[in-house]
Amino acid sequence: MDQSWMKASRISDEYENWVDQFLEFAQQNAQELGGKYLCPCVKCGNERRHVVNNIKTHLICDGIILSYTRWIWHGQLLDIPSVSQTEHVDVDMGNRLEDMIHNVGQKPF
Repeated sequence: MDQSWMKASRISDEYENWVDQFLEFAQQNAQELGGKYLCPCVKCGNERRHVVNNIKTHLICDGIILSYTRWIWHGQLLDIPSVSQTEHVDVDMGNRLEDMIHNVGQKPF
C-alpha cells in the first residue's frame, strides 16, 4: 500500500481517502481485540486500542506517526527472505575440545 499519503495535508480529501484505505487494510489483516485496533496516531503511538471511527478521527486530527512505515501492528507482513535448502556437509572437526584444553595449558585427556 502506498504510504506517501502519510505526509499529505490532513485536511485534504486525498489524506482522508488513504486513511479509510489504511483502516480497511487493518480491519482485513490486523488482530483486533474486542473490535478495537492499535491507534497509530501521534498521541497514541500504537500503544492504545480504539474502535475504527476513533482511530480515523485521531489520524485526521493528530496525524499518523511518520516513522511508522512498516505497519506490523496493522497486518503488514515483514519481508523475511526465504532460506533455500542447502546440501548437508559433514565436516570432521576432530577432537576440538581436547585441542582447546591443550591450548589453555592443560594436559590432554
